Parts: sequence; structure tokens; C-alpha cells
Amino acid sequence: MQRYCLETSFIVDFLREKEDAIEKYREIKGRKLETTSVVAWEVLRGPKLSGRVKEYKEAVKLFERLNILPFTLTSSRIASEIELDLKEKGRSVNLIDVLIAAAAIENSSKLVTRDEGYMNIRGLEVEFY
Repeated sequence: MQRYCLETSFIVDFLREKEDAIEKYREIKGRKLETTSVVAWEVLRGPKLSGRVKEYKEAVKLFERLNILPFTLTSSRIASEIELDLKEKGRSVNLIDVLIAAAAIENSSKLVTRDEGYMNIRGLEVEFY
């Protein structure tokens, strides 16, 4: 069964009830849905730091329903390879995106995102919404 790793942009849009994210969720909801520990941190930090309690609690509820992929030693190795590959190609590197991509690659999970920068990462399956 195809695994889908939900990236930060998707999670934020889904929580904000944006139609394109809701539509994509309906399409994939019967599959194995997961995200990374890095995405969870990235999504939770904004509402936590700014005191948006309701938004924070809604995000936590969503994460409790998902499989959370850890960032492991293997993820670290993959991330360092991604970073080197992108730098050698002269592409800009968003390190948080590199960490997210590495965990998705390690777990053979297709990344659901609207961020086109992920297209530059070799070995990463991406599905846009």
C-alpha cells in the first residue's frame, strides 16, 4: 500500500480547511498517512510560540492520528547526501526541507506538498495538491 508523508504546507492548509488540501485528503485518506517528526515540530512551534492555543490543540489532535516518522541516523545520512547533491547542482538548500525529504525517502513514503522545491531532490517521490 502506498504511504503518504504529509509535508508542512499540506498540514497547515488542511488545518486551515483550504479546499485543495481537503480534496487531496479525501483522495488519499484510505492509505497509510504519516508525517515526520520535523514536520510536527515545524507546525506546532508557530501556534505554541504565539499563544494560539486552539490552533495548537487542533494540530496535536491531527498528529495523534498519524504515524510520525522519526529522524534517524539513516535519515541523517540521506539528508547529508541530498544536501551535497543540491549544492553540487548549485540549487538553494532549505535544510528543514532536506530533513523532511530524508525521512520520507528512508520510509519509501510519497511526500504530499505544494512546495515545488522538493522536485529538485533526487529519489524523493512527490505528489502535489
